[in-house]
Amino acid sequence: MRNTVLAGVFVSACCVAYGQTTPEFEVATVKQLDRSLEPGAADLSFVGTSGKLAKIAGNRVTLTGTLHTIIATAYGVKNYQVTGAPSWADSLMYTITGETPGETVPTQEQIRPMLQSLLADRFQLKLHRDTKMLPVYHLMQNKKSNFLKQAGPDEKFSWNLSPGPDGMLRSKATRESIGDFVQLVGVSTDRPVIDETGLTGDIDYDILIAPPEAKGRDEVNRAIIYAVIDQLGLKLEPAKDPIEILVVEKVDKPSAN
Repeated sequence: MRNTVLAGVFVSACCVAYGQTTPEFEVATVKQLDRSLEPGAADLSFVGTSGKLAKIAGNRVTLTGTLHTIIATAYGVKNYQVTGAPSWADSLMYTITGETPGETVPTQEQIRPMLQSLLADRFQLKLHRDTKMLPVYHLMQNKKSNFLKQAGPDEKFSWNLSPGPDGMLRSKATRESIGDFVQLVGVSTDRPVIDETGLTGDIDYDILIAPPEAKGRDEVNRAIIYAVIDQLGLKLEPAKDPIEILVVEKVDKPSAN
């Protein structure tokens, strides 16, 4: 009994010390952008972020992306782990700007519960966690490639698609995180891609993509995957893994600022 009382006093003291049980932004705005993604197009806002989509400057936090991407960022998961969201969550683009309490610069982990609170308040988001066996691909090294290498310490991130020789497209990146690269490969596949390459840190790569005669999304995706596999010495092994998912039960378009 005495221990229970002491525990209660300790929890109460912590709540008073931090001022609230659920961390929240002191001030936050949600703005819908004029542009929207076309049906089937992927939100590539993660490229170049090394898994840190939220930009932090002092106590000011800025995040731009679809609601699907923002939910994944708030809960520290990949986009494919968020299910049940409405179609507009994959097309409408939003910018969230918030200020954290105090003057201390927050970490990515510290702002996540604040984003979760904002999503619950402004988007009326309700969700629950589940685990399911899902078909996936394991991205693995198959052979050594001169077109894929560790990034140098003095390099800066860059990624672009540009015209290549003989009507091909050139996809070149410097200092891209392996996590961003794996997620980018997953954009072109029909199932989640799990990193089993054994690579760490940042990478450079340079590949040529042969544009298909038919311009359908599936044909373009296949051309990208063929280039990744053939030129970077990688392979995609079909598998089934238990994947933790977030199931959206309810979400609305945001309330006014």
